[in-house]
Amino acid sequence: MDKYYSPSGKFDPKAILYFILISVIAMPLLGLAYSYAIWYIPIIYLNFLIAGAVGFAIAWLISKFVIKLGKVRNKALAVIFALLASIIALYSSWVVWADLVINMGESYGTSRIGITASNVDVNQLYILATNPASLFELIANINEYGTWGIKSTTVSGTILTIIWIIEALLIIGATLLLTNGSRVPFCELSNKWFESKNLPPFNVVENRGELIKAIESGDPTAFDTLALVTKTDQDHSVFTLFSSSNNENYLTVNNMKGKLNKDGELEFDDTLLVENIYINNELKNKLVNVKDIIKPTLDSEETIIEDKIITE
Repeated sequence: MDKYYSPSGKFDPKAILYFILISVIAMPLLGLAYSYAIWYIPIIYLNFLIAGAVGFAIAWLISKFVIKLGKVRNKALAVIFALLASIIALYSSWVVWADLVINMGESYGTSRIGITASNVDVNQLYILATNPASLFELIANINEYGTWGIKSTTVSGTILTIIWIIEALLIIGATLLLTNGSRVPFCELSNKWFESKNLPPFNVVENRGELIKAIESGDPTAFDTLALVTKTDQDHSVFTLFSSSNNENYLTVNNMKGKLNKDGELEFDDTLLVENIYINNELKNKLVNVKDIIKPTLDSEETIIEDKIITE
């Protein structure tokens, strides 16, 4: 048995069908929604957030309906699906946005911020979508003169190009970063994904090397230093157990260390310690039956994150 899970590189041919369906149905709709959102919300910072949200939506759709249903165990193929889907969504948004420019109507608002009413024409959408050369020529012309401004200055040329590039990078980058590319183990014998389970939070793992070495060797004392954490604002570790119907198990461990942000709110830095390491049944049972692990530490012995920060 290998010490770490490694994707087989296989995939169900249906994954291609699922990708085509997502590409011709969901991606154009996302592009439509994105274009209308940035058209009627003329605030550049919000536009960047919307672009990131679109990337998140694409990643979720590809992960859920292409990689998972299509049983994609090929990381390169997962990346290709994610990249193509984001490009299709972007192209669709450009088609819709260019058509909105063509059909611009009356403007409303103040000298500082305003909205121009517009709507798409289905026939024009088809013409633009099927003639990329004409589409990008139109976009180049729009870039030269601009369609919106900040206060009394119209944004165009290089500045507008930079904004467009940032929005495109946000969409593509978020898609690639968030798409689940075969991170969950897959059982080739049962032809199913492993079931995942997040175990109750334990104390922070202080010695990553010792933990990995103990798990790799099947040492029954590997988890003897763990204690259950009772407070949500405490530094802790997250153990994710993956199990198959064929009694195979893999484990992923993350350390979560808290800190206060500039607004005084608690946030956790997520540090991956080990991903998809093989775990034998003895160690698995020890983790699942948490009552067999050292009892939770008393509140007086716990290191609460607020106290830690004050001390530092």
